[in-house]
Amino acid sequence: MVGPDMENLLTIGEFASASRLSQKALRLYGEKGLLAPTWVDPDSGYRYYVFDQVREATLIALLRRGGMPLAEIRVFLREPTVEHLEEYERRVTDEFAERRRVLRYVKRILKEESMYDVLTRQVPEQQYVGRTKRVLVPELESFICSTFEELGDGDGGHPFVLYHGPVNNEEDGPVEACVPQRHGEKRLPAGEVAFTEISGSQCSFPEILGAYEAVYRWAREQGREPDGPPREIYLNGLGEELHMEIALPLR
Repeated sequence: MVGPDMENLLTIGEFASASRLSQKALRLYGEKGLLAPTWVDPDSGYRYYVFDQVREATLIALLRRGGMPLAEIRVFLREPTVEHLEEYERRVTDEFAERRRVLRYVKRILKEESMYDVLTRQVPEQQYVGRTKRVLVPELESFICSTFEELGDGDGGHPFVLYHGPVNNEEDGPVEACVPQRHGEKRLPAGEVAFTEISGSQCSFPEILGAYEAVYRWAREQGREPDGPPREIYLNGLGEELHMEIALPLR
C-alpha cells in the first residue's frame, strides 16, 4: 500500500485487542496466508490492519476453537459456506464418536479379564485366489466386501483375510482378501494354528483387537512363534451378524 490512510489503520496491538487474538497468533496467521495485514511498514516492519478484518479474524479464532486445522481454515476462507462447515462438522462428529469407542474399549480392557478362549488345530494346505491392497482402517471393510464379491463363492472353505502388516489409522497393511479355490494359484501351507472365535460387536474395530491380543498372548505364554500372517476367517461369509475366527499359524 502506498501512502496509507493511517487514520483508518489499526496497529497489531489495537487489532489484537479488537479481535481478541494474540499478536503471536496474528503473526502466525499472516505467515500461513490466513489473515495478512493490510499494510506492513517497509522501514519498521510494523503490521497494520483495518477494522473490517475483525470479522475474518473472529471466524479464524472460532474455527480454531472448533479444532479445524489451519490448512483447512485457509481453504474454508476462500469459500466460507454453511455447506462446507456442515461437512466438517459431520467429519468431526464421526471422528469424536470413533475416539469415544476406542476409549471405552480401553476402559473395558483395564476392568476385565480376557474373554477369549484360544484353541489349536491342524489345518491342511489350502489353495485360494486373493487380491492385495494397502488400506487403513476406514477403507478396510469396503475393500474386504468388494473383493469377496469380485472373487465370488469359494469351493473349498470359508473366505478369509490375511494381514501382511499392521492395519490402523496410520499403518496400511498390506491386506489380502482371499477366497478358497481348489485350483487357485496361491497356497496356504498345512500346519498348526491357534485360534479364537468371535461374533457380533467383537468383530468390529477396536473390539477385534482384543481377540488378536488374546491369540498372540497365548502363543507367547506357550513358547510358540508365529509362522505367517494372522487370518480372519469369515465363518458365515458377510452375514448380517459376523461370525469369524482369528487364527495365527504356529511354528
